[in-house]
Amino acid sequence: MCDFEYLHYIAKMIYKWNYLCFIKIIMKKILANLLIIILISVFAVACGKKQQPMDLYDVIQQRGKIVVGVKDNIPPFSVKDKDGNYTGLEIDLAKKIASRLLGDENAVEFVSVTPANRISMLNSGQADMIIATMTINTSRLAMVDFTEPYYIAGQTVLVKKSSKIKSLYDFKAKKIGVVFGTTANEGVRTVAPAALITGFKTYDEAVDALNQGLVDGVAMDDTVLMGYKLKDSSLTSISQKYTQEPYGIALRKGTESTRVLELLDGFISNSKSNGTLNQLKAKWIK
Repeated sequence: MCDFEYLHYIAKMIYKWNYLCFIKIIMKKILANLLIIILISVFAVACGKKQQPMDLYDVIQQRGKIVVGVKDNIPPFSVKDKDGNYTGLEIDLAKKIASRLLGDENAVEFVSVTPANRISMLNSGQADMIIATMTINTSRLAMVDFTEPYYIAGQTVLVKKSSKIKSLYDFKAKKIGVVFGTTANEGVRTVAPAALITGFKTYDEAVDALNQGLVDGVAMDDTVLMGYKLKDSSLTSISQKYTQEPYGIALRKGTESTRVLELLDGFISNSKSNGTLNQLKAKWIK
């Protein structure tokens, strides 16, 4: 091989070596970019995937207590005394549920709720369940899940004994007080369309307005009304009950509550058949 051919051969080899190096560099960059894209995609999927909430039953077992939202001023269902202790039919019911789920009736923490905030407190996780004279109806079923009813109430109207109002028909152009967030707000508009509706935040405010003559009556469940009649002998009620109000225990919607919901449904069904609920009613509702 002459010098020229040899030099030509060397040049070709150098060219091939440089070309291969260039290809390797390009491939490394491509692979590196692909790896970055894959990692970003995996991270995005992981971040975008909604974390499933823990099963409520497991949460309760790990915590060692249930947190129950109750009203604090509705005798005989739930009342909070000056020392912060709760008593009433629904308090006893909650303790029996704690015994069923945790084997200890005292493994329960009570938090006060109102008709206006009880669903938001439940869905924000401030309570595991709501036991607060809460009627099962279609609009609420869109927001929470309910157990089967543990009590059936009926709506009527609280009035002064000195009042001439004896029935719903007497409320034409008269003022009826209702509490925001209760089914009475809806029910009374149907049965007394000629009445003038005035809203209040709490039952206490509504009853105070009745005693001050600002309203002519207050629509509420007969079970709630019972407590006010016991406290104030100047109050009575009209004879009509114009609805049926099935009270249920409310739980957050979704699979996280399914196991607890099934356990509570079984507990309520057994409590009806074995007389436990009747015993609670006999104890608290005279």
